[in-house]
Amino acid sequence: MRPQALSKNTLDECTSIFFESLRPGQLMESLFNAIPGAFYFVKNSESRFMAASLSFAKTIGESSVEAILGKTDYDYSPDFLADAFYADDQLVMCTGQAIFDKIELVPSTDGSLDWLCTSKIPLYDNAGVVVGLAGVARVIRDSDAMYADHPEMRRIVDYVRKHYRQKLSISDMAKEGGISVSTQERLFRKLFGLTPLMYLQKTRLNAACAMLRNSHIDLARIAKDCGFNDQTSMTRLFRLELKITPLKYRRRFSEASIPRRKASSKTILFPKV
Repeated sequence: MRPQALSKNTLDECTSIFFESLRPGQLMESLFNAIPGAFYFVKNSESRFMAASLSFAKTIGESSVEAILGKTDYDYSPDFLADAFYADDQLVMCTGQAIFDKIELVPSTDGSLDWLCTSKIPLYDNAGVVVGLAGVARVIRDSDAMYADHPEMRRIVDYVRKHYRQKLSISDMAKEGGISVSTQERLFRKLFGLTPLMYLQKTRLNAACAMLRNSHIDLARIAKDCGFNDQTSMTRLFRLELKITPLKYRRRFSEASIPRRKASSKTILFPKV
């Protein structure tokens, strides 16, 4: 039987009854748990977690949302990352201005790198005062499905992964895909939310991070083997993207020297999804 149209008063009552009957947090939790690589979190004015999706709790090493409540990024992340997250939190809450689609590199649990796209919006109380923020984030990954309509991008990505050690230019990449530089720029932003140069940099950083974690090769050799002009340029990119030097990265993420902040703490955030 086709449902009848509702009057405004009846609709308001029906809506109220429906949402009051739901388990708290169910809508957001179910939605984000169904989206691979996506999660949400809510923080108060002290940047303490007040709510989150289960998917987020699992990315930072907990088995339940309750385990992270009242804690901060400093309980799960090294200081160089937690400092950056806290600074963004305070910017949003102090200015009331949201941050949308901020693209940043973050180390995962094994020290490899992921691109994370994060948005944060201020939350207000009934008096109009900012009391916290809500954030959503997703890990940017490529998959075969992404290239269904753009096979030229698959050729470019494969080319970068095979030749990142060499002196590549953005025009070299576009030529491999048989497209213009401007079209390449547009497609990279569409598929990855990144520029071609950012993708190339991530590829080289990933390679450098793997060598730093798994070998004792000197930094100058790693820089050369990963396609950087020299050790200085590699260090500059590490500082820019990761807020840490290659040497400090090696000390933190080398298998034999991963530090533990405290026995109950998990070591870092955003593992592979």
